[in-house]
Amino acid sequence: MEQRADGSYTYLNEDGAIVLQKDGVTSIPAEIDHTLVDRKSWEEHYLPKLKFSEERFDSQSIAKFEKEAVTRDEPLVLFCKSLFGHIRNWMGVVGISYLYADDVELYDEIIGTVAELSYKITERLLKTGMQFDTAHFWEDICFKNGPLVSPSVFAEKVGPYYCKITKLLNLHGVDIVSLDCDGDIDTLAPIWLENGVNTMFPIEVGTWGGSIAKLREKLGRDVRGIGGMNKHVLCEDYAAVDREIERLKPLVAMDGYIPCPDHRLPPDTKWEVVQYYCEQMRKTFIR
Repeated sequence: MEQRADGSYTYLNEDGAIVLQKDGVTSIPAEIDHTLVDRKSWEEHYLPKLKFSEERFDSQSIAKFEKEAVTRDEPLVLFCKSLFGHIRNWMGVVGISYLYADDVELYDEIIGTVAELSYKITERLLKTGMQFDTAHFWEDICFKNGPLVSPSVFAEKVGPYYCKITKLLNLHGVDIVSLDCDGDIDTLAPIWLENGVNTMFPIEVGTWGGSIAKLREKLGRDVRGIGGMNKHVLCEDYAAVDREIERLKPLVAMDGYIPCPDHRLPPDTKWEVVQYYCEQMRKTFIR
């Protein structure tokens, strides 16, 4: 959209956000503005694209996938998309926060529209008769100090839609439902668990010390987890890896937990230490 004198540029991304990008920088670009700002922009640019339509399913591809799924030897996961995180991307944290105060009817309509589309797509894929082993959601609505949305608002406005989708999954034999959310999830995890999401990922260690042990202590054995490994030890040495594996042992022994690093590894990660970590993890945990 604009090329700047310092080499940076602005562009309209896939979420409708106008962002500032600098050459050579791979971190998240700065958001400058958004396409979705009010009811007019919602009805013009977003609502028409969020209508369920059977015509948008490729019957030949689905038939091919169904055939391949019969002989698979890996878990089959049904992706149920996002009920709030994508909306946050469309409007920005500030925009969606103000919308709750300024136009709660539109706030409810946007969440309901997205959730209903997710439900119908999930229902459509379950009707194929394929047996999915797990289902998965994505949100990314927390940061190092907690959620980017009030837990009480999230429980009221989004929780019931999670419940509706997870009940549908349960009826089709899918009882492991996971969710990807970065940051400190401790205040949102109870809401997800109450509404049928029982597996948290990636349980970032971060500066806040995320851990399956903390979640289990608070929520009991019904909550499961993936992640929770401190990837920064991969910047150190073999001894640091050994200490981390010893820390993980009692967590794995609780069952219902798979340790792994979150996201990208730090830039000063040592390749030989990563290799050692993988070897030791296999020796320690794979039977």
